[in-house]
Amino acid sequence: MKTVGILVDAQVFRTIGSKKSSPEKLSIYNRAAAKHGLRPFYMCLEKTFPASGQAMGYRYANGKYRYVKLPIPKVIHNRSMPKGEKMRKRMRELAKKSHLFNERTRYSKYVIHQLLRGPFTAHLPATARYSSARLNRELEASPSFYVKPQSSSVGKGIIKITRIRNGKIKLQLPHRTTIADKRTAVKTINRVVRKQKYMIQQTIPLAKYKGRPYDIRVTVQRGARGQWQVTGMYGKVARKGSHVTNVARGGTAKACGSLFRHSFAHPSLVEQSTRQFSLQVARYLGNRLKRLADVGLDIGISPEGNPYFIEMNGRDMRYGFKKANMHKTFRRTYEAPIQYAKYLLKKR
Repeated sequence: MKTVGILVDAQVFRTIGSKKSSPEKLSIYNRAAAKHGLRPFYMCLEKTFPASGQAMGYRYANGKYRYVKLPIPKVIHNRSMPKGEKMRKRMRELAKKSHLFNERTRYSKYVIHQLLRGPFTAHLPATARYSSARLNRELEASPSFYVKPQSSSVGKGIIKITRIRNGKIKLQLPHRTTIADKRTAVKTINRVVRKQKYMIQQTIPLAKYKGRPYDIRVTVQRGARGQWQVTGMYGKVARKGSHVTNVARGGTAKACGSLFRHSFAHPSLVEQSTRQFSLQVARYLGNRLKRLADVGLDIGISPEGNPYFIEMNGRDMRYGFKKANMHKTFRRTYEAPIQYAKYLLKKR
């Protein structure tokens, strides 16, 4: 039985074999691996030594986890996000020893938007690097826009800026909403941004469910034949009064069918165009980003039903499917990387 490596963060690694909860549902990996004739070996960078070709980790067999030393597997599914240059260097060394798919799990949002310009311009909100000069221009020209971190997750650090009456600015900050004049708004935003890498992005008018905006998380993965597939998608509905749809920020996960039926006269056509658009984006990025194989795309849907690319998540956390009661799809998001690993092992 061939071994597939699953590289997790040190925090997840420490929970293996215990009864502590973990954001990764390893039991689903275990069942998927058994179904496809593979044996999972759970690893973390801190216990992996590319120079010697060995790794300490947990091998799952016969219902138990055993802590063992093994040769580095030929194929590894990466679910980790290395911290610090030492671990990033180790990740690069590991990628030379093994086919490490999804080697990078965090990309600059601005860089991804730049990559997609050209073939997908019509489906991209206008995006630019943040600067005080650019902020001042947008405050004069745009009725509404976002200031976003270039590298973040679960909606952290997002600011929405809206011009309202009498020259006042509405600032929807990460933890509060305030009304200010232009000068105070600029000072407040600059204080939040400081020297971090941010970008300015046009507001996309989003379809709404019962008065609340939503966007769509589309999980796109390489599967059994090595080809991209849409494993599933669900909607993220912002909580009342919020500009952020992320489930981790109070948003609600819902099946797309009910959202599209509520918003559109032809919901099946909107679902089909969202799937096709997401596949096109994943294939395009997959040809330009090394070993990309498992992503979560955030897709905005306009009130007319047109898809817009918002951002790509290199480590799709998947739990939204569970919250949307899409349990079969939730399990399939774990099975697809195992199927792709099996395909790579056969190929090698």
